[in-house]
Amino acid sequence: MRYIGPFFRMNSLSQKEISSQLFYLSKESVKTIVLNSKCGLLMPIKISKKSSSTNDISILNNFSPLTCIYRKSSPMFIHSKSSHGFDESTFKKEIAPSTNALMTLCILELSDYYSNYCKDNRNVVSFEKAYNHIAKEQLKFYSKNLRNTEGLFVNKKNISDSNSKGFNLIDKDSKFKFSDQAFMMDAYYLYYFYNKSDPVGEDYKNFANEILDMFKNYKESLYELSFSENLNVLLSLNVFYKYSNNNIAKDLILDLSDFLINRFMMKDYFINSLEDCSLFAICLMESYKHTNIISFKEMSKEITNKLISLYDKDKNIFVKLNDKKDSKYSCLEINFYILSLLLYSQEENRHSELKPIISSIYRKFYVNGDLLTSWPEAPTLDEVERYRNLSLRSKDMLEESYFRMPNLPTPESSGLAPIFVKNLSYSKKRDSFSSPKVSFDSNKNMFSFFVMIYFLKDSVINEMGFIKQNISRDNSLEDNKDITSNSIDDSREVISMSKISDTEKTLTNEKDALIDDKNSNVKVSDNLNTKSNSKEKSHDKKN
Repeated sequence: MRYIGPFFRMNSLSQKEISSQLFYLSKESVKTIVLNSKCGLLMPIKISKKSSSTNDISILNNFSPLTCIYRKSSPMFIHSKSSHGFDESTFKKEIAPSTNALMTLCILELSDYYSNYCKDNRNVVSFEKAYNHIAKEQLKFYSKNLRNTEGLFVNKKNISDSNSKGFNLIDKDSKFKFSDQAFMMDAYYLYYFYNKSDPVGEDYKNFANEILDMFKNYKESLYELSFSENLNVLLSLNVFYKYSNNNIAKDLILDLSDFLINRFMMKDYFINSLEDCSLFAICLMESYKHTNIISFKEMSKEITNKLISLYDKDKNIFVKLNDKKDSKYSCLEINFYILSLLLYSQEENRHSELKPIISSIYRKFYVNGDLLTSWPEAPTLDEVERYRNLSLRSKDMLEESYFRMPNLPTPESSGLAPIFVKNLSYSKKRDSFSSPKVSFDSNKNMFSFFVMIYFLKDSVINEMGFIKQNISRDNSLEDNKDITSNSIDDSREVISMSKISDTEKTLTNEKDALIDDKNSNVKVSDNLNTKSNSKEKSHDKKN
């Protein structure tokens, strides 16, 4: 049964409804990509179906979960007797560490959200335990297959002809990125945080802390990175500190935030990089929350106010200062921009003032601008997800506007998975967007979905009436005893294998290379010098 709701709602769409819609979109899109797209290497599922519980990992028997995700493909579903997923002929079989870490972070955060569904007699499936199982298998795969001989996570490429023939991974190049290591650090730690009863969790925590030690020991190298790369590192450090309260991470947040503020003031990033400006505003507010340094908050507010000033109320769009006739907006640029305004309106209690701006931009890009290929259907009135606290009581029913706008196509009607297109082209003269090229860029999508899930999850939990726990969930392995694959023993074995390429030994080798790069075949300094064509020279480094 479906309820259409009132005739006209867009002008009154609140920040709360927009946040809820974006979270729902991200939650359902991640589920579609991870469980049904087949856009990557697939996870073998051998689980005996002993329970009728709606929160049981045996539900994975009905899906094809990803062990890792490829860089690019078409988002169109192909239905045939032998295949149900994205068109394999369109796969770009490159495997980026950051993209995969972000995917794992998404499902771990969603496993926490689904932990609120663990109640009897509910007509909804909880993916809490299923997502934790997938995350565990993914992390085991990453540590074993996505690292180079030095133990660093690097881009890989699958040169096997098809998924059915297994995989053969080679290094795509010899470079490494600090942000890849940083997001992987978050993913391993977050698994430990949500799964402390799992014996492998402690190993994952130690592995994450070893990566953090690398950042501590090579902090000076961060000052040579591009501004964008450092932003990703700063975001990941804030994520890590939120869950670990680790003082090493806090010190790095202090230093890197201060350094980036000084660097930001030396150049007008609003001209060429609104994506960086929006993400920097978000990161600085997180840095303030974790350090109580007031200058971080003040700079975040200053940047956000500048972003707000770029809003054109006649065309309901934010203006790009470097464009004359036409403008090109990346999906990350749009997503970071609206997220920065949503978070700012909440932090500064400016809901009424910013409501028309946020609502108009949302309508322009997300509803009318073809930024998305489709939007998942809202839960029906018979589904508990449609009600606060999953109550099924009429007084707790949520309007459809908390999940989607009714005029958007669904995956069923369009045949396309709900994903963000890579770019939108806007004509100022015609005040319209041209039809974008439809393709699935996994990095841009997973980054977008992660920041929306990570930053909007708590507000959605509050709106749903769930009780937010202040401590991590401590999942029991008793519920996972029906895994017939050797998951527990194999997981501990893989972590031990990951330590054969001992991180401490790797760091020692890198330190020697920095001192005398002639004595090493793999030069960290060369990697840093070639890591980004757009790298800028930083100002005098702080000791």
